[in-house]
Amino acid sequence: MPFETEHMDLPSDAPWDEKPGESHVAQGDIDTIPEREITQEDLSRTADDETNWLLFGGAYENQRHTPAEHITPDNVDQLELEWRIDLAPPQALEPNPSHEFQGSPLVVDGDPPIMYTTVGADQLYALNARTGEKLWEHYYEPAVGYSEDAPPAERGPAVYGDTVYKSTLDLGVLAVDRYTGETEWYYNGAAAYRGEVADDLIHEELQWERERGSTSSFPPLIYDGTLLKGSFGGEFGVSGFFDAIDLEGNPQWRFNMTPSEEWVGESWRHGGGTAWASAAIEPESGTVIVPSANPGPWYGTVRPGYNPFTCGKVGIDIESGEYQWHYQDSPHDWWDYDSPSPPIVFREESDGETTRFAAWPGKTGWVYTVDMATGQLHQRSEEYVQHVNTFSLPPYDDIDSAEWMMPHLTGGTNPQPSSFDPNTRTMVVKGANEPMALSWYEEEYEAGERYMGMDIVGGEPPEDIEEPDEPTLDAEEVAEGEDPHLEAEVDEGNGDDAETADDEATDGDGDASGRPAYPPVWNGAIGVIAGIDPYTGDVKWQEWYDWSNYHPRGGSFTTPTGLAFAGTPNGVMAAYDVESGDRLAEFEVGDHGVDGAPISWVDPHEEKQYIAMPAGGGHHTDVELGTTLAVFSLEI
Repeated sequence: MPFETEHMDLPSDAPWDEKPGESHVAQGDIDTIPEREITQEDLSRTADDETNWLLFGGAYENQRHTPAEHITPDNVDQLELEWRIDLAPPQALEPNPSHEFQGSPLVVDGDPPIMYTTVGADQLYALNARTGEKLWEHYYEPAVGYSEDAPPAERGPAVYGDTVYKSTLDLGVLAVDRYTGETEWYYNGAAAYRGEVADDLIHEELQWERERGSTSSFPPLIYDGTLLKGSFGGEFGVSGFFDAIDLEGNPQWRFNMTPSEEWVGESWRHGGGTAWASAAIEPESGTVIVPSANPGPWYGTVRPGYNPFTCGKVGIDIESGEYQWHYQDSPHDWWDYDSPSPPIVFREESDGETTRFAAWPGKTGWVYTVDMATGQLHQRSEEYVQHVNTFSLPPYDDIDSAEWMMPHLTGGTNPQPSSFDPNTRTMVVKGANEPMALSWYEEEYEAGERYMGMDIVGGEPPEDIEEPDEPTLDAEEVAEGEDPHLEAEVDEGNGDDAETADDEATDGDGDASGRPAYPPVWNGAIGVIAGIDPYTGDVKWQEWYDWSNYHPRGGSFTTPTGLAFAGTPNGVMAAYDVESGDRLAEFEVGDHGVDGAPISWVDPHEEKQYIAMPAGGGHHTDVELGTTLAVFSLEI
């Protein structure tokens, strides 16, 4: 029996084209921007064109793989800093201790090439990609404002024709003239909700200050005349949806991520399932693969069943908006193990036939690979982070009795986009490796307020262990128990029955519940970068990160010459051998975490290959704030 779904109503009298916020535009030397109309053919072949980077994932398949072969393991250490810029003004950073810069720039080829990039909150820039000169800036001020406590991340724009497109924090899409930075049109995604027209410009249940993880800040995706974008608010009791609009800003269809026919009673109305992360497209079938967020509220007693379309991926036909398939990483989730990491699409010989697969890392700490035709699981990989009491149910209103469990709700892998090298069949994945303890309580839904019902505590590092000199841990040392963070261990066991192995060595490491400060089997690493074969599920290599860092965020990209580039929490961009994980070179980006997703392009006029590394983030320990964009180059 086919899975039952429904399209949500798109009332014709809703104010779809009315902009609730205000735009502010500043212009520099805009006459230097070459006229260059970007076609659908350009978007479709950008994966094979080394002179540009026109899609968030480097191509519709999201592999983040450049075709450029100029930078090799033999010359990668010769990369030089070309320019560096701090995009966000200081006044934007000062009140925002957790400001993020998680985006991926785009580059349109020309003389000079032009870079389009975003930074929170709601700032869009056009830059000379050779020099970093600002050519124009478009700042959108959402009517609902944004939280100073946890401001929104920005993850990049989209380009097509003479227009650059940007998702806004109030659920809209801005279409901006690529040459001037001025508004062409606005799509108001909050004009109607659950089929109800907003009384004003934004539906009353969608009005609250925006913050990181609760926005629609991933870039739109444009394919065959259709612009695709998601929704936000998984922690605010919304019902998620995924939109298709035409390139003049008119709504085409809205896919219901919490179909009422498949949920019990009225639980779908606040069921979450938002689609706030970047999708991928499999062009042969015309399918968009949509990442889906957690169900709401976090505790599951009020939403019986599997809560389909949450915590996984959904395949949707782009032309019709009809359901194709779905796969859930964590059915009937209680742990915020949603699935925001963008999927990749690849092809491989399987049972004598070339088969199309979609693969992604989950917050659950495994890579899932499914058949693109059916959504059926091909394999779940070996673990790339640790698992402790995974999927154990939290106790009711008693955080003191809650056991440690891993992964933490920040990962495995959160919104970080992975990359894929088709030559070695290696997927480069970033993950968190932290413990957490949860307990739940009942909570009433209130529009604009958090609807979670969960208490959360995290593990603490032992106070008496000195930070090592090196920022990373060797995987073999961790496996052999030689990690310096494990000098003070606890006996096997969990919860109230666990006792310290050495009272003097671990004095103060426990909490009031008697629970040890960390799980006894924890390897002491807080995060990892790993190379994984998504077809076989084998973990090829791991680079662990210790307590002197935060876990690695942001994305990566790979090259045909066997390299992978990724940012690290300690302010550098590293170059790896993609198959072995050996770190071949590193380059200073800034004095803060490197949370962005790097890209590459070739400028034939300058005869150079460039790498842009967006960086920033205040989550990281003992670092300065910043939204740095650093560009490196190599003469070819």
